[in-house]
Amino acid sequence: MSAAEEAESQVEAEAKPEEQRAEPGPSGTSSRPILEALAALQVQLSTESARASRAYVQVKRKTSRRRKPVLECRRAIIQCIPNFWAQAQIRNHPQISAIISDEDEDLLNYLINVEVKEVSLPKYRCRLMFFFRSNPYFLNELIIKQYDVSLAGYRASSSTPILWFWDYEHGAPSRRQDTSSVSFFNWLSKHTLPGSGKIAEIISEDLWPNPLQYYPADAGPRGGSGRGDLLERRSPPAGH
Repeated sequence: MSAAEEAESQVEAEAKPEEQRAEPGPSGTSSRPILEALAALQVQLSTESARASRAYVQVKRKTSRRRKPVLECRRAIIQCIPNFWAQAQIRNHPQISAIISDEDEDLLNYLINVEVKEVSLPKYRCRLMFFFRSNPYFLNELIIKQYDVSLAGYRASSSTPILWFWDYEHGAPSRRQDTSSVSFFNWLSKHTLPGSGKIAEIISEDLWPNPLQYYPADAGPRGGSGRGDLLERRSPPAGH
């Protein structure tokens, strides 16, 4: 074929309609319309997902505002119950208690309060705050873990570095914090711990809304009553 014929053939090929040059599908017809329809559906799904995420954040913000005064009253009452959070929120939850190591047990004796706050700007985030009294293990009085929250779940955003005392972190092996296992304090100090987002979700959405359900009924102060007795005393006698 001469150069002129090759050029003419190329011009004719370029002049063919786009759909004629498309690769035929299994039935001999073009697959382009099908792919375009699929792409349009994906755009629609993305739009609906974005709309659902915005609605989810709006509902969470409204719920947070309504719960704030009630949570403040609850906080004041809980402060009167020694070791409430270590008992109710950490040691007695069936999933959280499964990751409590022997080292965690002693460290948790210094946990005095837990707070969960929702931050809506610039994006919706959940901030988990753990307050500790002076202890022989680390300097922190407050450890914060923050997560970005969406319909997809909880994604770790930031975490307070734990300031271990030198002799506990670098001293004799028997006194070092074991960082190789899945434990509560490894979750506090690491972003990459497997299941980190799930642990945060359990604390934020199960334990924090109703910690009393995990507080043992026989854990009342000495000389006082546990949860069951308190509820019985507050309930009016039958027939009144």
